[in-house]
Amino acid sequence: MGKRYDMVRRCAQVRDLLQENQYTAALELIDTMSLRDVGSLEDLYLYADLYEKAERMDKKKEIFYLIYERTHSRHVLNRLLRLVLRMGDMDEARELFLAYEFAGPPTLETFELRYLIARAGGESRATLIDILEELKREEYTEEWGYQLARLYEQEGRRKDCIQECKDLQLWFGEGRIVEKAYELQKRCESADWQPPKDDEIPEPEEPEIEEPLTYAMSPVNVTGMEEPETEEPEMKEPEPEEPEPEEPEMEEPVEPIVKQPKIVEPKVVRPHPIKAKPLETQVLEPERMEPERMEPERMEPERMEPERLEPERFEPEKRKQPESLDDMLEDEVEDISSRGIQYFTLKGVINRVRKNRQDAHFVFAGGEERIVLAVAKRLTKELNHVGYFSASSIVKISAEKLNGLALAEQREKLTGGCVMITDAPDMAASTIQDLVEMMDELGDGIVVMLTGAFEEIDCLMESYPELSERMCYKIRM
Repeated sequence: MGKRYDMVRRCAQVRDLLQENQYTAALELIDTMSLRDVGSLEDLYLYADLYEKAERMDKKKEIFYLIYERTHSRHVLNRLLRLVLRMGDMDEARELFLAYEFAGPPTLETFELRYLIARAGGESRATLIDILEELKREEYTEEWGYQLARLYEQEGRRKDCIQECKDLQLWFGEGRIVEKAYELQKRCESADWQPPKDDEIPEPEEPEIEEPLTYAMSPVNVTGMEEPETEEPEMKEPEPEEPEPEEPEMEEPVEPIVKQPKIVEPKVVRPHPIKAKPLETQVLEPERMEPERMEPERMEPERMEPERLEPERFEPEKRKQPESLDDMLEDEVEDISSRGIQYFTLKGVINRVRKNRQDAHFVFAGGEERIVLAVAKRLTKELNHVGYFSASSIVKISAEKLNGLALAEQREKLTGGCVMITDAPDMAASTIQDLVEMMDELGDGIVVMLTGAFEEIDCLMESYPELSERMCYKIRM
């Protein structure tokens, strides 16, 4: 206890020094500490940030190895690999990349890291182009699409460069990177165009980030990560530790007031999961009552019946947050929301896709981004398998950017594609009308996927029945 208390006290001293802007003193204190004994991940991220500012990258790398040992997080491994690349250790970077590949299926970050390693290793532009073309098939993003266009120009592939710039303008509409793509297109279309003489590979553009990032998050826009959500309240969490003795005096009368609404909410929850829930309570209750079976066995079920409704508030959350596609495939219960919108399970949708030849458009209501994207890719493969669809990639575009596009002018270019519209409830009424008309005109020549928070998606489907009718497969994630 003494050692642990001493470490907690010293970590608090570091935070106090930082609050007073005494960075040198804070680093000197951190140097005297055993980093392996620091219990808080937030503190470790903070120390890594300080070491980077002090240009002591070896210490930052040491901390990231410690964090990875504790979490085995692919996100941490990603950041560690990028740090090693900055330090110029190619052998270590390649070893970490192998670990990253073994840690999970290919993602957008897999191709990003492969590109960065190839570039740092001096690979040819043709090799880099191949990687980015594969990345584009996996997921289309502004910064990497623009990087691909610039490499096309350097290689003298003028037409490919112009087409890539047009694709960027089509899918992303506006923004700093789109403006650069427009300038690049005009330069390539000029009569006196010549391939650039500069053989140096340009640095990738940083993605446009709307909100400032804290030290606990990666400086690169990496999608589908859970850790930043737990790391954001970094400076707020330690503060409650000090005034703990005072909490009972001020907060005891407040706690019942906060908890009561949560007890009321389950009464409004949809009744459909109730059939399954008593099975869970029946399994749990006998385990607790086994020692007393001799006498109260007949009486206890009557007492416990009113309590069977309590688990309802937890069941929907379990359904909304599957950890893998296998979890979703096991669930065959289908759902009708309080607004009367019917939702299918992933297994139910896959079975219908295999049997039906109706136009295939999908709604993903709720769910983490990584799971939604994995489900979308799985369904795309199913459509390919049944011969409905032949496209090999999904193009993502936010509803906000889609609002700035004239869909009527782009129908021919969209034919044969799979379009995922994120934050779909943000679509303007005119955009929804244009989308419905385009879906009717193209028929099975396009697959549309809408994503967003469950309540907002459910409201969107109720507010625009003409859109809801065409989105034949609605999945509650």
